[in-house]
Amino acid sequence: MLQAIDSPWLSSVLMMAAYITYGGFLMHIAASPVVWGISLGVAVIFPALCTVCWKTCRRFILMGFQSDLGYVIMALSLASLAVAAVTQFRMFSYLSLLVAVTLLTRVDMLIAKFSTRKTWLCMVLLALLGFGLGWALHHLGSPIHLAPEE
Repeated sequence: MLQAIDSPWLSSVLMMAAYITYGGFLMHIAASPVVWGISLGVAVIFPALCTVCWKTCRRFILMGFQSDLGYVIMALSLASLAVAAVTQFRMFSYLSLLVAVTLLTRVDMLIAKFSTRKTWLCMVLLALLGFGLGWALHHLGSPIHLAPEE
């Protein structure tokens, strides 16, 4: 009889693979140290928003839908996001992949009954490990990213 595996290993591997490809993409476009710093900051902050700061983040988002001004700001934000998706499609695809994988890993760790701090720490370590492996693979001559430019 097969026994269910309670560990979120698949989503963790997917999260690390997503950050490996994003790190390879940053190396491929020769991103500046500022872009690397912002990316590393996002890799720490976004999992924190999904885990440790979730209640505050959720309350802030829901507060935006309680007034007309909130609806206008949300509509303008979505319109700006749509413009960014059209004009910067490659970057948008990488970032949306990172968001999706982070949320998947969060849900898997929630199902596995990880604490919020342990979940945040695991997600940050997976992201940093992915960035490091993407950087190392690029320097070893094996560039890895979603769609190479022609």
